[in-house]
Amino acid sequence: MLQKDLLDQAGALQYLFESHPDGICIVDVEGQFLYVNAAVLTMFGYKQEEILQTSLDQLFYSSSVNSDNSGRNIKARSTLAIRHKKGFLVYVRLTSIPLVSDGQETGSFIRFEDITQQVNRSKGLLDIQEMFSFISEKSQNIISSTSADGIFTYISPTVEALLGYTPEEVIGKPAASFNPPDTNKKFQEHRNSLFIDQDTERFTGRVRHKNGEYRWFETTAEYIRDPSGEIIQTISVGRDITDRKEAEEKIMHLAYRDSVTDLPNRRLFKKRVSLLLGESKNEQHVHALMLLDLDGFKYVNDTFGHDVGDLLLIEVAKRLIHTVGEEDFVARWGGDEFTVFQVNIENRSDLISLMERIKDVIAEPMIISDHTLCVTASIGISFFPEEGDTVEALFKNADKAMYRAKKQAKNRA
Repeated sequence: MLQKDLLDQAGALQYLFESHPDGICIVDVEGQFLYVNAAVLTMFGYKQEEILQTSLDQLFYSSSVNSDNSGRNIKARSTLAIRHKKGFLVYVRLTSIPLVSDGQETGSFIRFEDITQQVNRSKGLLDIQEMFSFISEKSQNIISSTSADGIFTYISPTVEALLGYTPEEVIGKPAASFNPPDTNKKFQEHRNSLFIDQDTERFTGRVRHKNGEYRWFETTAEYIRDPSGEIIQTISVGRDITDRKEAEEKIMHLAYRDSVTDLPNRRLFKKRVSLLLGESKNEQHVHALMLLDLDGFKYVNDTFGHDVGDLLLIEVAKRLIHTVGEEDFVARWGGDEFTVFQVNIENRSDLISLMERIKDVIAEPMIISDHTLCVTASIGISFFPEEGDTVEALFKNADKAMYRAKKQAKNRA
């Protein structure tokens, strides 16, 4: 046989011993090295004459990590850390086969398999896990993972500080059960609009605190996909932005609300009405802009002071809203002027009737700071689209109509 012939050739086993990629050596019963191949020398950094003057005990103890093993009690299979001559650790899987002659053990045949890369890779994964756990626990954000069907599979301990729940109260529950319907709808719209290669998305929504209130969170979601592109897991980092959101809403309120009456101000009125007019240009709808000016307001301000004047404006705003209703848009244009915008006018006579009701309601006496005050209103109206297709044009024509009404009232007086 060819194989038998090869083994019978002089030096065949010697060649296998020398060229094997694993470290192979023979030690006597005392653990003294008798023979080592080149791989052992490379693995541990010693020259041949150095290692042949060394024993397994010396090699193992040099590591300071294998105190339970020695050349004489080493297990047949062991995983060890052996220190390289230069000081770093080499991790090996050791296999020991006893050598027996005439029934007596004369030494051992030992194989060292270098598993340093495998161990370091495993340690690296453990380090990553430990780092993730550390970041997760110390982060001021909520880190979570959800399955493809939206069930929490992990959530960081910070959820208790930020939302009042323990991780055990969250894991295993649907993420949607902690959100109001509007946030769930927004989140689903985000997911449905994703491109197949889009794996990161940021959105803002409300999350229910354990005490029942809602907190605003800005969440960055990273989607994990399978080879077919289906989302199989979502990793999310949520940041509580409630304070920022409330500050933004306050700024927005100040920017678009009148500071005295809390009605929409001129800026918001123009913005909303301009948007509506733009949407109506290709439709057969008639809208109306009504401009009101308070007659007698200057007398109130000059006689009783601006504080009383402000209270009068607040009362006028309340009466306007009550009379006009929620369907129409009431705003304070500035000074003693108010605007009302009515949409989809079907019968202009109804608008005239509303105008007369507003006059009557505002003309009713007001008791403010123990003063009985009386003011009246002059009102002008302009119609979209015949008298303008912009807020500016409609206001200009309503202003003209209002001053005509004011002049007629003076003439009658």
